[in-house]
Amino acid sequence: TEKEESGAVDHLPEQCYHLVQAAAFAAMAVLIMRLKLFLTPQLAVLASLLALPQAVWCIPGRWRRWVLVLVLLGSSVRGVQNLLDQWSIVGEFNNPDQEELMRWVSGSTLPSAVFAGTMPTMAAVKLSTGRPIVNHPHYEDAGLRNRTKNVYTIFSRKPPFEIHSVLRGMGVDYVIVEESWCVKQYRPGCAFHEVWDEEDPANQNRPVFCQLLRHHTPPPFKQVFLNKTYRVLQVQ
Repeated sequence: TEKEESGAVDHLPEQCYHLVQAAAFAAMAVLIMRLKLFLTPQLAVLASLLALPQAVWCIPGRWRRWVLVLVLLGSSVRGVQNLLDQWSIVGEFNNPDQEELMRWVSGSTLPSAVFAGTMPTMAAVKLSTGRPIVNHPHYEDAGLRNRTKNVYTIFSRKPPFEIHSVLRGMGVDYVIVEESWCVKQYRPGCAFHEVWDEEDPANQNRPVFCQLLRHHTPPPFKQVFLNKTYRVLQVQ
């Protein structure tokens, strides 16, 4: 009707804004997967416009309710299946080595002790012990990327004294080294020490620091904790 068409024109700027913003969020999600958290609620906002007559003025009035019902039913098919899949999972998380590490951190270090290590482990340290950490996987900016790169010198071939100097420069008291991260390789050329060989060719002929720890702890580091998965070095 003429009234509805007039209402559609009145709401056109808002509709265009949400469409443009959704397109921007979609581009962000394509570039960085974790940024889909902005796209998902924006799509929900766009879907809600189906219930607004002025937003769907091109659909005859008698069909709008059925279109809305069909859209809701269609979108719920995959959602219900996801719920059923999640409800069917039976089990519990069990990581004895990490639990042992967290108990040691809580009972053997000062509350102000600063820790460094791989980002997933640092998230666990922060959550379980409250100790300060220098890198965290839930934040991302240039400063964090640079700090993480500095921490990951433990997987490089740099001399121990140079790695120690880098960690002390960030105020680190303890660094946690994981054996699995030292040897993991998703595909040829992508192991941490291979990436560091490209980044730091001057030290290509030196041993990998984290592999060196299997035989002895080079000074000025001091090993203060060890189990099958984790090794903690004090940065003295």
